[in-house]
Amino acid sequence: MSHDQAAASPQRGPELISQDEVRERQATAQARAAVAGYDALLVVGRSFYDRPGDLAYLSNHFPPFPTTVFSDVNRGMGHGFLLLPVHGEPTLLTDPRRHRADLVAVDDVRASADLGQAVIQLVLERGLEGARVGLVGDDILPAAFDRALTSALPELRLEPAAGIVAGLREIKSGTEIGLLRGAARCADAGLHAALDAITTHGVTEREVCAAGTAAALRAGADFVRYFRVHSGPWSAAGSRWPQAMDRVIESGDIVAMDIIGAYGGYGFDVLRTTVKGRPNDEQLMLLETVHEATEHAVAACVAGNTVGDVVAAALNVVAQSPQADRAGTLFGHGIGLETVEAPYLQRGGEVELRPGMVLCVEPGIFVPGWAGASIEQEVVIAAHGPPEVITPTPTHLW
Repeated sequence: MSHDQAAASPQRGPELISQDEVRERQATAQARAAVAGYDALLVVGRSFYDRPGDLAYLSNHFPPFPTTVFSDVNRGMGHGFLLLPVHGEPTLLTDPRRHRADLVAVDDVRASADLGQAVIQLVLERGLEGARVGLVGDDILPAAFDRALTSALPELRLEPAAGIVAGLREIKSGTEIGLLRGAARCADAGLHAALDAITTHGVTEREVCAAGTAAALRAGADFVRYFRVHSGPWSAAGSRWPQAMDRVIESGDIVAMDIIGAYGGYGFDVLRTTVKGRPNDEQLMLLETVHEATEHAVAACVAGNTVGDVVAAALNVVAQSPQADRAGTLFGHGIGLETVEAPYLQRGGEVELRPGMVLCVEPGIFVPGWAGASIEQEVVIAAHGPPEVITPTPTHLW
């Protein structure tokens, strides 16, 4: 095939969430809102790479532009709102960048440069100014909009109601799991390219980051939110700004690499730790301990266990290490339309694992000034037996 032919041939992308599936979600959310005594739900979302989850879940709209400073003529860029009445059809409010009509499962879509005023007008139009409305996205509603709503609609009872949609999002459909598998393959491509780059003499963190990011995009990623490359003592930083520096990766350096992005709207978050060259005895103990902790934590990811059981399985391994007191505080999280979703994997957590949950499991040990290590696996909780591990990237990289 010639270059011109290849350029003209459409590439088959991922099987995206269908409008029919989104409309089924809307109906379920409406039923749950009615049981909870709400007249409607008001759902807030932010930019596609940030916090689009609840809005995307119920509309298939991913706000395509970054959030920006409010001005007299532009208020709400990078946000979106869905008004979902318990009885009646939903309305989607977008910023002036609008939406993809081929994806969005809402017939009534309106664009506005002032989304706060657009919400107020829509509430009045629907006769909901004295209604009880569940707010989904209370943690990301701009304060300026909250003040405007309170002033213009004093009788409106706008109450936080995150649990209605969060409970639906915790359990993934077959299509969602397929997209998460595809996302993990994008992460794998990026990590393999980064691992190859690390072997180069004089390579910097920035160059490793660039190689991994490019490979993930070529593999089909929507975007790479960031590709964290921390080497030597910086590997103990957990997360550091910036994602990668011009630091040369030297022989004997431990290197932590965390790639985060999305494929078909669904996230990948895969962390691997390696060493350039051969590890010394102390590094080897650190790496092997974390590797074993991850394996035990993954094995505990079975339906009926709690997130606390998963953390305890990892801690039972870490407790045997000289660095037992340096274990991280967050051992993982859910993943889906956003990188970090419920449930959080923390000590003593009581959330029960159910079939269809997808988790990132990432025990770690971090010793400031020396080194840190974490190995992250993405798993799908099965109805019976062990979880499905969807991250194909090898875990033993030393």
